[in-house]
Amino acid sequence: MTKSINKKHLRLKKSVKQFLFMFFLLMCVFSVYIAIYHVKKDSRKAYITKEIITNIQTENVDNVLTEVKKLYEENNDLVGYLIIPGTIINYPVMYTGNDYYLRRSFNGEYLADGTLYIDKYNSLSPRDTNLIIYGHNMNNNGHMFNDLEKYMDESFYKEHKTFTYYTLEEKETYEIVAVFLSQVYKVSDNVFKYYKFYNALGEEDMQEYYNNIKKLSLYDTGVTLHYGDQLLTLSTCEYSKENGRLAVVARKVS
Repeated sequence: MTKSINKKHLRLKKSVKQFLFMFFLLMCVFSVYIAIYHVKKDSRKAYITKEIITNIQTENVDNVLTEVKKLYEENNDLVGYLIIPGTIINYPVMYTGNDYYLRRSFNGEYLADGTLYIDKYNSLSPRDTNLIIYGHNMNNNGHMFNDLEKYMDESFYKEHKTFTYYTLEEKETYEIVAVFLSQVYKVSDNVFKYYKFYNALGEEDMQEYYNNIKKLSLYDTGVTLHYGDQLLTLSTCEYSKENGRLAVVARKVS
């Protein structure tokens, strides 16, 4: 009799363990599902502005500027809109004088992808020689500045030498000057830091900057810089080294 009770007890104990194990597995699956849901939800937020501007690729500049101004009415931190052919880069550009949009959507909500924004040390009025636009390299989903990696291939560059940047008032066309790899250095490191160049103080200063980025460039674009040129630098992370960066420098041509 005692043996029979013990067997029943053991079977019951085993059943309870199996139940708890299955319950644990179900909870794990549920947790993964919730995590995926939130990632997709965040990704959805990243594309809110793309859906608002449904005709951003149109040839009609007036229509595009009208749509950009509508976005500005929704969020006065907007200063521009960047479109690079051959990539998914089709995003608003923000400016606040800080890193507010590092992990925030256009609407100001938390978003791991962040939103493109101009360096906090830049000045827009008067406009600096070189405006630096930062964007995350989201290699997990391909968003934001991940597609800048395509410019590491010279053949891609040859087919996409220019891109468009819309301010609130006009369409600007930029031609690419240099594509290079660098990194964020220590303050004490006495090396060229592309992310510290905001203004050319004269022809010599501009020439020195150009010489430095040309040395770093992955290939020769044949495009030179001159004092008085207006520049855009697109900067993102690059993962082949610690604190690595990928930069695309372009000059305004119209």
